[in-house]
Amino acid sequence: MIGRIIGIGITGATGILFIVLGWLLWKKEMITLMHDYHVDKVAPEHKAAFCKQSGIGLMVIGIGLMATAVILAITDSAFSFICFAACFVIGLYMLVSAGIKYNR
Repeated sequence: MIGRIIGIGITGATGILFIVLGWLLWKKEMITLMHDYHVDKVAPEHKAAFCKQSGIGLMVIGIGLMATAVILAITDSAFSFICFAACFVIGLYMLVSAGIKYNR
């Protein structure tokens, strides 16, 4: 029982962290949260678009983690992994596509 509670707490806290980091990257355009390569390679005119797409990608991953924690708390079902996996794939796709598109 205590292990389940700890797992739900860690999953939810990680989701909140991803959502906050994504919001800071998207809305505050804090590109310095990313690796130095992105700070150097993204042109200033593409900074806002890169930050928006990358931030939303991080937030999608965070929302998937939060939904997973909620599903685990309610049902204790392994099907919560499907929610996380779907959100992770979508968020990762957004992050990779932003990197490919704007890192030149």
